[in-house]
Amino acid sequence: MMGLLVWLSLTAIQAPAYKKFPLGYTVIFFIALISKMLAHNVILKKASLGDSIWAILLGCCLRNILPFMTKSHTLPKWLKGAQLTEMYIAVSLVLLCIDISVLRPLAPRALFVTWIDTPSLFLVVAFIGWRYLKIDTQTAIIMSGATFICGSSAAIALGSSMGVIYKTEMPIAIISIFTIPSLIALPYIAKKLAFSAAVSGAWFGGCIDSTGAVIAAASIYGDKDAVNTSAVVKMMQNILIGPLAVFMAWGWSRYELQAAYKKEEELLRRKENLDDYTVNGQEDCTIEDASTATVKHPKNIHSTSKPKEKAYVMLWKRFPKFVIGFIITAVLFNTVIDQDRPDKRTQVNDFCFYVAEWFSTLSFVSIGLGLQLNDLKQNSRNLGKLITLYIFAQLVDIVVTCLLAWIAFDMF
Repeated sequence: MMGLLVWLSLTAIQAPAYKKFPLGYTVIFFIALISKMLAHNVILKKASLGDSIWAILLGCCLRNILPFMTKSHTLPKWLKGAQLTEMYIAVSLVLLCIDISVLRPLAPRALFVTWIDTPSLFLVVAFIGWRYLKIDTQTAIIMSGATFICGSSAAIALGSSMGVIYKTEMPIAIISIFTIPSLIALPYIAKKLAFSAAVSGAWFGGCIDSTGAVIAAASIYGDKDAVNTSAVVKMMQNILIGPLAVFMAWGWSRYELQAAYKKEEELLRRKENLDDYTVNGQEDCTIEDASTATVKHPKNIHSTSKPKEKAYVMLWKRFPKFVIGFIITAVLFNTVIDQDRPDKRTQVNDFCFYVAEWFSTLSFVSIGLGLQLNDLKQNSRNLGKLITLYIFAQLVDIVVTCLLAWIAFDMF
């Protein structure tokens, strides 16, 4: 049913290769199914490898096996047409269904934990990655946002808002793999430090990337209050995706427009200098021959060509459209479904979360399909820089979030 709805949507907009989508989707869905089976295997589950890890690994294996079968280094069109990473993750975000009744009791303290350090540290670490590690600006922003907010969802949203969705694959793969140590270690550290269940849950929710990993860490801790608190804190942090993506789309659009104007002015300045040089050269050559007419080139024959798109047009193109669906879903869920029937609300929320997790797994398979080992070898230097930035950002996030969680849930 999921694939059918996606195919009908692609057909309605006449998306590229939409006729070949069913075959490619069947392969991706089958890999996602295997990933979920491996993640829920009784023996393999002890290693804390979630379906996201298996999806990336299996997708990457298929990506690097196909060239030997097709004699081509590019993905076949029937599979490329179903590699819709951005769309899969956008659907999973729209289906989050934020329940205000659940958020209300813990919202002020959850806001304190997630909305103070997340935006500020996100900008600071992105600057450090760009300034000191020499990572390009967009990749540094994506890596930092994914670390401090919610992993792949934030990476896709930020990449989409800046128009560089192709730069999200490596940061997402790094985060998905390196989240495992935090997921396993933090619950035991919390117990060793004798943190309360509320503080521990807030700590997990604030510094572990994905929602599934947060719940897994709280489950390892083994307290229902920790699970509930971690879920609320993570939901509050997830809300940041929308405003942050809109802000980044607006800011990056303005940055690109200013860069375009500066480039045009520089080109105009060079052309004017060239014209002056040409005119002076012609005058020098014709001084002795007064009968020869001197042709002077007007300095302003080159007018500035302004960027074709206005700021608001570029902003709308970069605007992450999932934010609209995210808001509509949240409004419908909190207004249409009767709040006097909590069992009904829970069923709807659980179903939406279930479908969202499936779409999230499909996105991880698509990410794996974009990873080529040869490219990783060639870009090993950049890979090392990204891993360094992630480790630094994660350590800072763990320490700062721990302090904020302790202040919010133990002191008040």
